[in-house]
Amino acid sequence: MSLTSALATAQSGLQATQVWSDVTSNNIANVNTQGYNAKEVAFSTTASGDSGGVQVSDIKREVDASLDAMYRLQSSQMSTQQAIYEGVQAYTAIIGQPSDGTSVVAKLTNLQTAFGTLANSPGDPAAQQGVLTAAQQVTSSLNQANSTLSEVKGEVTTEIKYNVTDLNTSLYQIAGLNKQIVAAQPGSAAAANLQDQMQQAVQSVSQAMDVQVSTGSNGQISLFTPGGTALVDGQTVNDVSYNESTGKLYSGTQEITPGTTGVRGFESGSLAGLFQLKDSILPTFQSQLDNFAGNLMKSFQSADASLAPGQAGLFTDAGSAYNAANEQGLAGRITVNAAADPTQGGSLSLIKDGLGATTPLAAGDATQVNAFLNAFSGTVTPGANTALSGAMTLTDYASNMVTYQQVAGTNAQAKYNALQTSAQTINSSRQGIEGVNLDNELQKLIVIQHSYAANAKMMSTISSMMDSLIQAV
Repeated sequence: MSLTSALATAQSGLQATQVWSDVTSNNIANVNTQGYNAKEVAFSTTASGDSGGVQVSDIKREVDASLDAMYRLQSSQMSTQQAIYEGVQAYTAIIGQPSDGTSVVAKLTNLQTAFGTLANSPGDPAAQQGVLTAAQQVTSSLNQANSTLSEVKGEVTTEIKYNVTDLNTSLYQIAGLNKQIVAAQPGSAAAANLQDQMQQAVQSVSQAMDVQVSTGSNGQISLFTPGGTALVDGQTVNDVSYNESTGKLYSGTQEITPGTTGVRGFESGSLAGLFQLKDSILPTFQSQLDNFAGNLMKSFQSADASLAPGQAGLFTDAGSAYNAANEQGLAGRITVNAAADPTQGGSLSLIKDGLGATTPLAAGDATQVNAFLNAFSGTVTPGANTALSGAMTLTDYASNMVTYQQVAGTNAQAKYNALQTSAQTINSSRQGIEGVNLDNELQKLIVIQHSYAANAKMMSTISSMMDSLIQAV
């Protein structure tokens, strides 16, 4: 090997060591950077004539595709339960627990107690007023629950729109990164950094929906729903859109609405949780409220012997009698009959006599009051869409309804906590492989220092030899 060849070999070693030093220093600088993957330098030898050398052949990211996929899925499922819990909590904070003094259960119990007091002194105006006030508190509680539920429904729809907008932003980011990856020099630090950004973008998508990832030979990725609908194909994006009037979600022209049979969609992510709220959980809550209100109206109409057919009882549907065909939204319309409310021109005595009474009962006659009291112990049957079953009393219905709605939130929170623990375990293993190990990087610096010193020494020696040869000429 000639001196010039040896010099070239040493120079190539210095250049490769410089890249190695830069990559290692960058690893150390990003030891706590979220989403940064440790980079590893790969070397290869070069040969040309009688000379040789070393070059950086690749800068590789430390990646475990299986752990990445598992972590994305866990994160997606966590987002599902978080969306459900937050949506339910916004409503159940108003309806309270069965034991809370502000809950509909407590209000109904107060009404039963007020009727018990009135039964002991049917002609007492103060006791009659106590029943009226308690009844108004029951309807007010249902009205407020219905109003809050309507607000939550609107917020869920808004959140779906926000999620879709953010999702499309991430999909276009992935398409843009695909373009940059193709243009980047393969095996370069720039290409590796772009792949870090890609991993973060895919993770962002998985928060909204679970996805399948396919990587092409040129480094570009394609994203699909688990059902096989394309979201990103190379540099082409199928925009995700939400049709509020139909309640359906699309990727391009392909429906991907979660929870829908026969579509190539997805089942987890914040969007899946929001759709569960919109299509299943909140409608069930609404059915329970409306059906409870309906059973409350029917029970008191049936208990009132003074009513003519079609005449409203103590509780009304905005002034009208109960109509089974018009139960939807009833919790928002139920009121106490104005005929018993003096502030609306009514008479308190009708609570004693019956809302349809034309002739008053004797002051001490508690017949009708006791009939109203019996309505609390009579049985009612929840409707088909309430997720409640079996005959039960009005008080039991209220308690079961509130418990069901509270449990929906606590179950989602419990599932979220369990998934979070699992995700943390997976992420710890993932970070052990993909993250920066500071001890390893510092040890590399020692090796890099020795490599640099050896190549520098060779160049210094060759330079001295060449100087000696020149002087000898």
